[in-house]
Amino acid sequence: MSSFADQLAALPGLNQVTVPDLWQQQAVSALRAGKDVVVQAPTGAGKTLIFELWSNGGKNRGQAIYTVPTRALANDKLAEWRARGWDVGIATGDLADNLSAPILVATLETQKNRLIQGDGPALLVIDEYQMIGDADRGLNYELALALAPPQTQFLLLSGSVANPQDVVKWLHRLGREALLVRHEHRPVPLEEVHATNLNFHVPSEIRGYWPRLAAKALAEDLGPILIFAPRRHAAETMAAELARNLPTPNPLQLSPEQKVIVGDHLAKQLKNRIAYHHSGLSYGARAGVIEPLAKAGQLRVVVATMGLAAGINFSLRSVALAGASYRRDYVEQPLKSDEILQMFGRAGRRGLDETGFVLITANELRLLDAHAGHLSRSAAVDWSALLGLMTAAAQFQRDPFLEAVRVQERLFTTKPIFLGVEESLKHPVVPCGLKTDAERARHVRQHVREMLNSRGEWEHTPTPVEKLLRDIFIMPTLVEATAPTSGDELKIAAPELALRSHSPMLWKKPVRAVSAFYPRTKVKKFMAVR
Repeated sequence: MSSFADQLAALPGLNQVTVPDLWQQQAVSALRAGKDVVVQAPTGAGKTLIFELWSNGGKNRGQAIYTVPTRALANDKLAEWRARGWDVGIATGDLADNLSAPILVATLETQKNRLIQGDGPALLVIDEYQMIGDADRGLNYELALALAPPQTQFLLLSGSVANPQDVVKWLHRLGREALLVRHEHRPVPLEEVHATNLNFHVPSEIRGYWPRLAAKALAEDLGPILIFAPRRHAAETMAAELARNLPTPNPLQLSPEQKVIVGDHLAKQLKNRIAYHHSGLSYGARAGVIEPLAKAGQLRVVVATMGLAAGINFSLRSVALAGASYRRDYVEQPLKSDEILQMFGRAGRRGLDETGFVLITANELRLLDAHAGHLSRSAAVDWSALLGLMTAAAQFQRDPFLEAVRVQERLFTTKPIFLGVEESLKHPVVPCGLKTDAERARHVRQHVREMLNSRGEWEHTPTPVEKLLRDIFIMPTLVEATAPTSGDELKIAAPELALRSHSPMLWKKPVRAVSAFYPRTKVKKFMAVR
C-alpha cells in the first residue's frame, strides 16, 4: 500500500493550491457582494491574486478588463494567463486581439472612450491606480473612473498610495459603495546593506565603482542584483562595464532562437549572466528572454531604467539605485518617495528569499526615503475630452455647458474646478448674452461690424449678396445722371434711372445691366460709388 505522501505526489495539482490570506479573502468577498474595492498592499504581497480568485480562471460573469500602466506588463499578463488555459484578449494601442474575451488585458487609454460613453465591463481592474497623479496620463485615469457606468465594478490596486481612504471617499461621492482593504505586511522583509560594509576583497583587475560593488555583493551571497540606472544609455553602458570586468566561471548557454531575438551585443552580455532592460528593447528580448532568465535566477545582474520601476514584472534578491534622478521629457526629475518605494520593493523574491536587500550606494538613498506618496490629481483640465463630451451632449439635445460642469464636479478633488459657466447656468438671462460669470463678463464685449453709408450715417454692415441690381425704375423725363463720386462722372442720355440695391457695390458692372435695357445708352465714364 502506498503512503499518503506518495498519493499526494501523484496529484501535483494539490501542491499548487494557493491559500489566500484573510485580506485577500475580504477583497474577493466584497467584489462578489457587488462593491468596489480599493487595495493598498506592498509590492509582491499578492494583489493580483484577488482578481484571479474573483475571475475563477476566466469563468467570471461578464467581461473583466485588467488595465496595467505599460504594454510590457500587459503582454506579460496575457502570456501568463493564456499559459493557464484562460480565454484572454489584449488591447494596448499597437496590439488588439480577442477583444470580446471574458478577460481583456489592456492599457487604460485604449478603454477610456468606451468607459466615458457608458459601455463598461462587469469589472474594471486598475493596477497601479496611483497613475491618477501622473502629469501626463493622470487625466485619462481620472476621467475613466469618474464617468464609468454605475454597473461597472472597480478593483483598484496599488502599493504606494498614502491616502487610499481619500480614493474611497471619492468613490462614495460618485454614488458608489466602496471598501478599503489595507495590508501593510511585506511577505519578504527588507534589510539595508551599506556598500562600505561589503569587505570582501576583490582582485585589482576588477575596476570601476559598480563592477567592484557588484563583485563584493555577489561574493557576499546578495545576488542576483537589480540596479536601476537613470536612463537607457547609462543602463547599457553599466551592463557592458559589468560584463567586461566580472569573471564568469559558469557562462550561460543561449539557444539559437534566443541569440536571434536579442542580437549579438546583448547575447555576449547574457553569456556573462549580465543584462540591461529598458523600453527600447523589443518585446521579444524583454519578455521572451531577459525576464524569464531573471525570474529563473539565471542572471547575476540586471540593469534597468528607473522609468520602468512600475513596469518590471520580476524581483531579484538585492536592489541598488545608481542615481537620485532621471530624465523625463528632456527635464531632469528627482526621484519621488513612492518611486523609490517601488524600486526598493523589487528586492526579495517571494518563495525564494527570506529577506530582500537594499544596497545603499554613493547617493545615500535608503529605506527612510522610500514611502507611499500622497495621491492628488494634476491641476490640468482635459479640454479635448471635455469638448468631446460637450459635443456629444449637444447632439443628444442636452445643454453642453451643463454637461461640462457635471463632469468637472466628478473629478478626484476636494476643491471645485470652475469653468466659468457655473453662474450663468444659475442665471441664464444676462445682458451680454454670453455664458460666463459676472467677473469675466466685465471684460467681454460683443463685436458689432458697421459701415458708413452714402448719407454719412453708420449702419450695420449687410451680409454680402451675389445679386447686384434688384429693381430698376424708369422715370419719364430725360436727365443727365452723374454718379456721386469725386471727379469721375457717368453721363447717360436716357430716361432717369433710379437704381436700388442692398449691396455695398452699387455700380458693380453697370454697363452690361444698363445696355441690356437701353441699347442706345452711351456711357462716357464709369466709377463705382463705393
